[in-house]
Amino acid sequence: MKIFKNTRQVIALLLISVISLLMSGCKNTDTENQFLAKTSMKIEDPVRHYYPILQGLKQNIIVKVTNTGNEPLKIYKVLPSCGCTIAKFSTSAIAPGNDAFIEMEYDSNKNIGYVGIYTTIIANTEKHHHTMFFDLNVVPESLHTKDYEELYHIEQEKKVAFRNLLKAKQMNAAT
Repeated sequence: MKIFKNTRQVIALLLISVISLLMSGCKNTDTENQFLAKTSMKIEDPVRHYYPILQGLKQNIIVKVTNTGNEPLKIYKVLPSCGCTIAKFSTSAIAPGNDAFIEMEYDSNKNIGYVGIYTTIIANTEKHHHTMFFDLNVVPESLHTKDYEELYHIEQEKKVAFRNLLKAKQMNAAT
C-alpha cells in the first residue's frame, strides 16, 4: 500500500508541474507595451490604390499616423508583408494630438501584374497592431511594334553594314 501512495504523490507532482509549464506558456509576454500607457491612433487612408507603374520603378508611400489618445504614442515596428517594401519611421513618442509619418518605398523590380501589400503597425494601443493596405499594378515596358518605315530603315542599315564589310574584306585581300 505504501508504494501505491507514493505513486499517487509522484503522479500528482508530475501533473502539477505539467499544468504549471502549460500555464507559463500562456503568460502575456508583451514587453513592448508593459511600461507605456495604452492610447489610440488613426491611420489616414488605411486602404490605398495607386496607378500602374513600370516594372523596375519605385513607388513612394507616405502614411500619416495621428495620436488620437491622451497618452504618448510609440510605434514599435512597421512590418510590410513583402520584402519588396522598406518602411522607415520615427521611434520617438508622438504626443497626444500630434502626427507622425511612416515612409515606405515599394520596389517593383521583381513583381509584375497586380500587387497588394499589407503593412502591420505595432504600437502601444489597445488594439496593439493596426493594418494598412496598398495595391497597384506593375506593367512591363511596352513592346514597341515597328511600322514599315522603321523596318525598311533597319534593313537598309543591315545592307550598308554588309556592303562595308565586303569592301573591307576585298581591300584586305588586295593588299
